[in-house]
Amino acid sequence: MKKIIFLVCLSIGISVILTAQETESAPRFSLGGGSFLSSGFMYGGSADFSFLIYQKNNFDIRNHFVFRGGSFSDGGIISLLEKISFGGSVLNDWRTYGYAEGGIGITANKAKSFFEIPLTYLIGGGGGTDFFLTEAMSMYFEIGALFTVTDGEWIGGSIFHIGWKSWF
Repeated sequence: MKKIIFLVCLSIGISVILTAQETESAPRFSLGGGSFLSSGFMYGGSADFSFLIYQKNNFDIRNHFVFRGGSFSDGGIISLLEKISFGGSVLNDWRTYGYAEGGIGITANKAKSFFEIPLTYLIGGGGGTDFFLTEAMSMYFEIGALFTVTDGEWIGGSIFHIGWKSWF
């Protein structure tokens, strides 16, 4: 069943890429990275790949695939998340947006290695701003909330991101 769900999500993602709106005013793809800090229970680095789903006037919706790695409570975490951002340009060189994200991760500590069960589930949301340094490069700031579930235990709090994106 998990394989079927994975294949359905993958095929939807590929079909969205193929049918993404073509526009001159909004770049279709971005690739970036940065660092994050989440109220004491998690910190590290992240990589982000996004593509345009919908764009009209100054409003756009983007799908992001986010890879995060870093420390987690008393060990380490590697996670893969899908994030949907929705927003638009306030000015030509400034883009604000809101986002919702969810994903899965693997953790390790002294008592468990990375590939042992249970997995960690992540869910969150917030808002951010892209400041365009050039037409193809921006610096971003995001703030929001992130919650994780491991062994039936909920851990959560605020999260702050800072990084860069290359647009093409």
